[in-house]
Amino acid sequence: MTGHSEGSIVRELQDKSNLPVGYSVVRGRRKTMAVHVRHQAVEVRVPFYVSQTQIQDFVYTHIPWILRKLEHKAAQDSQRPDLCDGGTVYYKARALRVRLIPAMSENVEITDTEMRLHGRGLTPERASKVLQRWLLAQARTVLPPRAEALAAYLQVAGRLKEVVFRKTKSKWGHCTSTGRIQFNWLIMMAPDAVIDYMICHEVGHLVHMNHSPKFWALVESVCPDYRRYVRWLRTHEHRLWL
Repeated sequence: MTGHSEGSIVRELQDKSNLPVGYSVVRGRRKTMAVHVRHQAVEVRVPFYVSQTQIQDFVYTHIPWILRKLEHKAAQDSQRPDLCDGGTVYYKARALRVRLIPAMSENVEITDTEMRLHGRGLTPERASKVLQRWLLAQARTVLPPRAEALAAYLQVAGRLKEVVFRKTKSKWGHCTSTGRIQFNWLIMMAPDAVIDYMICHEVGHLVHMNHSPKFWALVESVCPDYRRYVRWLRTHEHRLWL
């Protein structure tokens, strides 16, 4: 690699170091080196002063771990929603067959075995937009009243200023110190109990703006099986991303 500054330097697969993976390097004000693997992308985060040889050696010692992570990510990617006709989507903890149905108006119909997406000229990309618009509408209908009801039950209704929605890359929910709760509306793909846990988690931050023992005790008092739902999300959340 040649000279560089803060930012990313891409290394090609099978480059001159003969490492079996490609990776990018991000330099910053940090004290240690770290490897991050996300969706077939390997990123090495290092302090400004670390040499190229040190980076190469660091990556080399982590090759077995990186390869295991890449294999795991590839397996996860194969389970993400496939919105072609006859594909599979994981909805409410059920694997449903996708059916694309020509229609003048958009609609989503759920049966015991199928997710039927109605619309004009449906391709997988257009079907994804139909589904996402439907999920957002569901979220707007379901989540605000439940959040408001729980805030009232916890006697913090006055602290809840608004409930908004945003499709983020990593978070399912967020609560600000000003009382603004944000939900990732893709959570509507999850089982109802998991949705209730997410509401409980974010509304709970209106009482404790942290993840202290008191916060988790509050969550447990409202949602006794919350640990089960946390595990479910960790195991299956990749299957919900559109």
